[in-house]
Amino acid sequence: MNNITRLFSRFVQRWKLSLFEKVILVNTFVLLLETVVALWITSHNLERNHYLIDMTFIVVSTLATLVITIVLLRLSFRPLFGLLTTIREVSLGKTDARASIRSSDTEIDELAGAFNGMLDTLETVRRERSYLILQAQEDERRRIALELHDEAGQNLTALLIHTELLQQHLQEPLTPETRAQLADGLQQLTRLAEHTLENIRVLSQQLRPSVLDDLGLIPAFRWLVEDSRRSLQLSVQLSIRGFDDREIRPLPPLYETTLFRIAQECLTNIARHAGTTEASVELWRTAEQVCVRVIDRGCGYDPSTQRTSSGIVGMRERATLLKGTLTIRSAPGEGTEVLAELPLAPLQTATSTLKQEEDYDNRGEIDSRLTGRRS
Repeated sequence: MNNITRLFSRFVQRWKLSLFEKVILVNTFVLLLETVVALWITSHNLERNHYLIDMTFIVVSTLATLVITIVLLRLSFRPLFGLLTTIREVSLGKTDARASIRSSDTEIDELAGAFNGMLDTLETVRRERSYLILQAQEDERRRIALELHDEAGQNLTALLIHTELLQQHLQEPLTPETRAQLADGLQQLTRLAEHTLENIRVLSQQLRPSVLDDLGLIPAFRWLVEDSRRSLQLSVQLSIRGFDDREIRPLPPLYETTLFRIAQECLTNIARHAGTTEASVELWRTAEQVCVRVIDRGCGYDPSTQRTSSGIVGMRERATLLKGTLTIRSAPGEGTEVLAELPLAPLQTATSTLKQEEDYDNRGEIDSRLTGRRS
């Protein structure tokens, strides 16, 4: 019996039979076996005149039984075929496809209902994320517009006014007093131009720090700590380990951008919501993964009672894009810890993800300085 079972298993694995085909094959084998046994018994126990009639009856009965079995199995498996069709449609991008629940089999109905519920949940999550992404884009655009209007726009307006005043002074006789006014006006123009350039440089660094492209991840994290001290009034302790070995492969740009943006978003949230001026950032790398952890001892919050913000959605999406995880631990009065863990297994295909990085950044830079609640 064991030999027969192994032989049948090898046959099924070789031909990759479906469940329907397996059931049909087994039933056919059983019916044929019963027919052979019945014929043998009939030929040895009945008179010769009855042999042909009995054999005809057995053959017809066997064929009828086989047809009925096929029809019944086809009807029984039809809901599963419909569910398989729905799964294929969803895999091709038709996310609104749903399995019909009209089977006489309660277990199949439960399976179809669970599948439809899973699709509904995924569709709801997709819509919520799309909404948060669009909201983050608009928030970022609004912030950039305000920065340009309040800083660069006003400075350029002042430059135009001072230029007109200088032109008026040039029409006057060049007396010592006029020369002094021109010199003072030129100094003011220089200061306004330098201030405008500085504002544009800061805005550019917020959108895409050049240090990340020019010098790499470690200098970029050190720059982030210094920038947080200067612009956010945060005292940040930085710990970096696991990057000293020169034999390890460098991280792809998408990994570096993800780690940097997560740390940047966390520090921005701390400055806005944590009620503290102290934080710590840990960056480390092992053979299996690279991680960043940001901790503060501020007011904390309850993640289960607050709606997820655009910033957190952006951080989680960045980690998920690299098959990583983002874990947030927080409680009222106990501060907040954000841990991002990115596995290094996909490194061999990381070069193919550069296009993903460009597409992701073009969606609105869901990263630093996003407005909204920390939740």
